[in-house]
Amino acid sequence: MSSSPSRSPLSEIPMRTLDRPEASIDLREASDGTVYLACGIAYQDGFPSLVDYLEQATQLRPDSTFLAERDADGQWCRLSYRDAWRDSGAIAAWLIAHEFGPGGPPVMILSENSIQHALLTLGALRAGAAAVPVSPTFSLSSDMSRLAYALDLIEPGLVFATDATRYGAALAFSQKPGRHIWGGLDLSACLGEFNEAQVLARRKEIKPDTIAKILLTSGSTGRPKGAVNTHGNLVAAVQMIRQISEPFNPERTHTIVDWLPWHHTFGGNSQFNGVLALAGTLYIDNGRPLPGEFQATIENLREISPTSFGCVPAAYAMLAEALERDADLRDKFFKNMRGLSYGGALLPQPLWERMQRVATQALGERLPFGTGWGMTETSATGVAVYWNVERTGLVGLPQPGVTLKLVPSDDRMELRIKGPQVMPCYYRAPELSAAAFDEEGYFKTGDAVRWMDADRPIDGLAFAGRIAEDFKLLSGTWVQASIIRRDLVEALQPYVADAVICAPDRPWLGALVWLNVTNSDTAREALAEKLSVFNEARQGSSARIARLLVLATPPSPQAGEITDKRSINQRRAIEIRANDVAALYAEPVHSSVILVQQ
Repeated sequence: MSSSPSRSPLSEIPMRTLDRPEASIDLREASDGTVYLACGIAYQDGFPSLVDYLEQATQLRPDSTFLAERDADGQWCRLSYRDAWRDSGAIAAWLIAHEFGPGGPPVMILSENSIQHALLTLGALRAGAAAVPVSPTFSLSSDMSRLAYALDLIEPGLVFATDATRYGAALAFSQKPGRHIWGGLDLSACLGEFNEAQVLARRKEIKPDTIAKILLTSGSTGRPKGAVNTHGNLVAAVQMIRQISEPFNPERTHTIVDWLPWHHTFGGNSQFNGVLALAGTLYIDNGRPLPGEFQATIENLREISPTSFGCVPAAYAMLAEALERDADLRDKFFKNMRGLSYGGALLPQPLWERMQRVATQALGERLPFGTGWGMTETSATGVAVYWNVERTGLVGLPQPGVTLKLVPSDDRMELRIKGPQVMPCYYRAPELSAAAFDEEGYFKTGDAVRWMDADRPIDGLAFAGRIAEDFKLLSGTWVQASIIRRDLVEALQPYVADAVICAPDRPWLGALVWLNVTNSDTAREALAEKLSVFNEARQGSSARIARLLVLATPPSPQAGEITDKRSINQRRAIEIRANDVAALYAEPVHSSVILVQQ
């Protein structure tokens, strides 16, 4: 008797094939070893602005739900495309009447994802004003220094937060003569009849180089910079993703349940703009991949049955556990699912395998599990895996319209990029902008890559670390911290949620870790054993981890230790956990430290 698909080796279970183009590249190598890698699929211009996608969606599906959010009673409050077009037009008319537009003052949004947040963003786009969503942590902290920095950099003409009570201190702090301060009621007050001719006339003034958004970078290597995303950048990012994806199917509504923050490029550009371009539906998830908060996500997924799910690896660890134990959730989650994807961080291979196993239980087949590479400065995209793969760690190949410049750097290649989705500059920072591009106009990403197979470039590129996170040990040996962190977290599954690799100018490497499980003697013994296995396969002080220390408190978004997309800021974590780092390296060995099993 043959075994059931759920018990067969994963490699023997078929993977669903999507209607996508075959991978294609154009490659040229210079005499100095620099490789220029472009997509072999010709880029085709799409619409000139996201406003055109909103108009198209309104014509295709006027009464379909565009956005939905939970109200105070837990019911879905919905916004149709027809109403989104009407209300964003009214907001645009108000902005135009108050001298917002191309070259005018930006519109800053302090609060979380919401229908009002989306309407103000779309209204700003239609008025030609720059929308500037910032992290809510800037406003909900007793320390307003990060908000002060953002206000000084951007100098917005309007500052908005949906909940004027919760954000009252931040709104009061933002006050300045001539600056408009809005809560949710103020936005609602400007809805209604408006001069459509005035909004139409302004639309003709919006050009591809008109600023659409200014997104603040995470600040992992310094103070946040304001990355300028033009209207041309945003539609180019949409178009190049569409060219490597399945064709639009009018019989299927692209539907996602998503919490990723819109002030970050993954949520605000990749997810939000992707739904808009496909006239789809975005359910704003009121859950988070955090203890005590993920159950809301689970119930939303159970109710909605999305057609796609893309998120950061932190969410997949909690989702896999829920899907493994809850057959009803598993059936409903995969009911309409076309494919999965991850981004923002590296997904451990065991977690990929767990998700494929539960997909097989529900569907009898594995699902395509896509990923890619992008930055705030590249409108969230530029490189993608758009074919079926058997492992994680890839970033993929350049998308249509993109050329990569791969500069040799020891055993890796520094990734540089040029394309229509790449920002023109940082906002009000000419020196930083000049330093960000090389002599040929390629943006210097600070990331490194390697070929999956140097003899077969078509197999794609693998992530090889964030160069800015590399550091030296006391011996002078360089440590590729982001790669070691990825490999360590994968090796310590299912116990470890994330890790910080320590530390510059120390004689050997250690790691601070957050657990997925209770910090028990059993868990510590398992970690010691797994750490021993991890080290056996590695050589040298720059590759092995001598000690682990389990952290008792979660990473702090207020302190900048973790970003809103749940990525750890390694440099900042080491700074604010100096006492933990000291305990990790203490002699005699601290009782909280886990040593390699002898």
